[in-house]
Amino acid sequence: MTFEVQSNLMELLAGFKTTGGIEATLVTSRSGVHLTSLVPARSNPDILAAMSSALHSAADIISSQVNQGTPNRVVTECEHCKLIMTKAGEKALFIVLQSGNANLGPLFIKMDTTASKIEELLGDFHQ
Repeated sequence: MTFEVQSNLMELLAGFKTTGGIEATLVTSRSGVHLTSLVPARSNPDILAAMSSALHSAADIISSQVNQGTPNRVVTECEHCKLIMTKAGEKALFIVLQSGNANLGPLFIKMDTTASKIEELLGDFHQ
Protein backbone atom coordinates (compact mmCIF):
# COMPACT_ATOMS: atom_id res chain seq x y z
CA MET A 1 0.00 0.00 0.00
CA THR A 2 1.39 3.40 -0.92
CA PHE A 3 2.01 6.15 1.61
CA GLU A 4 -0.65 8.26 -0.11
CA VAL A 5 -3.30 5.54 0.24
CA GLN A 6 -2.29 4.97 3.88
CA SER A 7 -2.52 8.70 4.56
CA ASN A 8 -5.93 8.98 2.88
CA LEU A 9 -7.25 6.01 4.88
CA MET A 10 -6.04 7.58 8.14
CA GLU A 11 -7.74 10.86 7.22
CA LEU A 12 -10.96 8.99 6.47
CA LEU A 13 -10.80 7.12 9.79
CA ALA A 14 -10.05 10.32 11.71
CA GLY A 15 -13.08 11.98 10.13
CA PHE A 16 -15.28 9.01 10.97
CA LYS A 17 -14.04 8.92 14.55
CA THR A 18 -15.55 12.37 15.14
CA THR A 19 -18.94 10.62 15.12
CA GLY A 20 -20.20 10.52 18.70
CA GLY A 21 -19.27 7.51 20.77
CA ILE A 22 -16.66 6.04 18.43
CA GLU A 23 -13.75 4.58 20.39
CA ALA A 24 -11.85 2.87 17.59
CA THR A 25 -11.82 2.43 13.83
CA LEU A 26 -9.84 -0.10 11.80
CA VAL A 27 -9.36 -1.19 8.23
CA THR A 28 -8.19 -4.77 7.72
CA SER A 29 -7.80 -7.10 4.82
CA ARG A 30 -10.46 -9.82 4.65
CA SER A 31 -7.74 -12.26 5.76
CA GLY A 32 -7.11 -10.26 8.95
CA VAL A 33 -4.03 -8.22 8.08
CA HIS A 34 -4.12 -4.87 9.88
CA LEU A 35 -3.96 -2.09 7.28
CA THR A 36 -4.59 1.06 9.32
CA SER A 37 -6.39 2.05 12.50
CA LEU A 38 -7.12 4.58 15.20
CA VAL A 39 -7.45 2.58 18.41
CA PRO A 40 -6.88 3.33 22.09
CA ALA A 41 -3.36 2.65 23.38
CA ARG A 42 -4.65 -0.26 25.49
CA SER A 43 -5.70 -2.14 22.34
CA ASN A 44 -3.54 -4.13 19.96
CA PRO A 45 -4.71 -3.32 16.40
CA ASP A 46 -3.12 -6.47 14.95
CA ILE A 47 -5.10 -8.70 17.31
CA LEU A 48 -8.30 -6.69 16.74
CA ALA A 49 -7.82 -7.03 12.97
CA ALA A 50 -7.13 -10.77 13.05
CA MET A 51 -9.96 -11.66 15.43
CA SER A 52 -12.49 -9.39 13.71
CA SER A 53 -11.66 -11.04 10.40
CA ALA A 54 -12.08 -14.47 11.97
CA LEU A 55 -15.46 -13.46 13.40
CA HIS A 56 -16.60 -12.09 10.04
CA SER A 57 -15.44 -15.30 8.33
CA ALA A 58 -17.42 -17.34 10.86
CA ALA A 59 -20.51 -15.26 10.06
CA ASP A 60 -19.92 -15.99 6.34
CA ILE A 61 -19.86 -19.72 7.06
CA ILE A 62 -22.95 -19.60 9.29
CA SER A 63 -24.96 -17.60 6.75
CA SER A 64 -24.00 -19.99 3.95
CA GLN A 65 -25.20 -22.92 6.08
CA VAL A 66 -28.67 -21.38 6.33
CA ASN A 67 -28.66 -20.31 2.66
CA GLN A 68 -29.31 -16.64 3.45
CA GLY A 69 -26.55 -14.98 1.44
CA THR A 70 -23.49 -13.28 2.81
CA PRO A 71 -23.56 -11.01 5.85
CA ASN A 72 -23.40 -7.30 5.12
CA ARG A 73 -22.52 -6.48 8.68
CA VAL A 74 -21.61 -8.31 11.88
CA VAL A 75 -22.47 -6.72 15.23
CA THR A 76 -21.14 -7.95 18.56
CA GLU A 77 -22.84 -6.37 21.56
CA CYS A 78 -20.57 -6.23 24.60
CA GLU A 79 -21.31 -4.99 28.08
CA HIS A 80 -20.00 -1.47 27.39
CA CYS A 81 -19.77 -1.21 23.60
CA LYS A 82 -20.66 -2.60 20.21
CA LEU A 83 -18.12 -3.96 17.73
CA ILE A 84 -19.43 -3.50 14.20
CA MET A 85 -17.80 -4.96 11.09
CA THR A 86 -18.82 -4.29 7.53
CA LYS A 87 -17.28 -5.19 4.19
CA ALA A 88 -15.27 -2.52 2.41
CA GLY A 89 -15.42 -4.21 -0.98
CA GLU A 90 -14.19 -7.74 -1.55
CA LYS A 91 -10.73 -7.12 -0.10
CA ALA A 92 -11.24 -5.34 3.21
CA LEU A 93 -13.30 -4.88 6.35
CA PHE A 94 -14.18 -1.64 8.10
CA ILE A 95 -14.43 -2.14 11.85
CA VAL A 96 -15.85 0.28 14.42
CA LEU A 97 -15.95 0.09 18.20
CA GLN A 98 -18.90 2.18 19.39
CA SER A 99 -19.49 2.91 23.07
CA GLY A 100 -22.76 3.90 24.64
CA ASN A 101 -26.28 3.45 23.37
CA ALA A 102 -26.22 5.46 20.15
CA ASN A 103 -28.87 4.86 17.50
CA LEU A 104 -27.27 2.34 15.15
CA GLY A 105 -29.32 3.29 12.05
CA PRO A 106 -27.44 6.53 11.29
CA LEU A 107 -24.15 4.86 12.26
CA PHE A 108 -24.78 2.03 9.78
CA ILE A 109 -25.47 4.53 7.00
CA LYS A 110 -22.28 6.44 7.76
CA MET A 111 -20.32 3.17 7.96
CA ASP A 112 -21.62 2.08 4.55
CA THR A 113 -20.59 5.40 3.01
CA THR A 114 -17.15 5.19 4.61
CA ALA A 115 -16.74 1.54 3.57
CA SER A 116 -17.41 2.54 -0.06
CA LYS A 117 -14.72 5.21 0.19
CA ILE A 118 -12.29 2.67 1.67
CA GLU A 119 -13.03 0.32 -1.22
CA GLU A 120 -12.26 3.12 -3.70
CA LEU A 121 -9.03 4.06 -1.93
CA LEU A 122 -7.78 0.48 -1.86
CA GLY A 123 -8.54 0.00 -5.56
CA ASP A 124 -6.01 -2.49 -6.86
CA PHE A 125 -4.48 -3.23 -3.45
CA HIS A 126 -3.13 -6.78 -3.09
CA GLN A 127 -1.86 -7.95 0.26
